[in-house]
Amino acid sequence: MGWLRDTFPKPRNDSTEVERIRYARAYIFEMIGGYMMPDLSQNLVHLR
Repeated sequence: MGWLRDTFPKPRNDSTEVERIRYARAYIFEMIGGYMMPDLSQNLVHLR
């Protein structure tokens, strides 16, 4: 999810409403993709 953080940085105080909405959507997407449905396949070890 690094791409998401790089593409949508935290909005500044003088940001427009559209920028804040985009940040909110990206934050929600990060919450769903990173915390609620994590990719657990990276934690598995291949057995021979």
